[in-house]
Amino acid sequence: MIKIFWVLVFLVLTAGSASAFGKKDVRTIIEETYPGAIITEIEKEKYKGKKIYEVDFNHNGEKLEAIISLEGEIIKVGIDD
Repeated sequence: MIKIFWVLVFLVLTAGSASAFGKKDVRTIIEETYPGAIITEIEKEKYKGKKIYEVDFNHNGEKLEAIISLEGEIIKVGIDD
């Protein structure tokens, strides 16, 4: 009975982490937000102390860089230097 209790506790605590946000999701966000974008690189980095995805892509002749949170929020987009 105690083992079942701990299994249930574990399942409840890890339920939110079951849906990992990955590079495929990042690609979808960029492609939907910037139709026709050509993604050249997606990397996990740190930004202001938090883990994020950094995405380099071309859109309408501009080289851009996006910072996307691990939750899928676009934090910042700017010209890639």
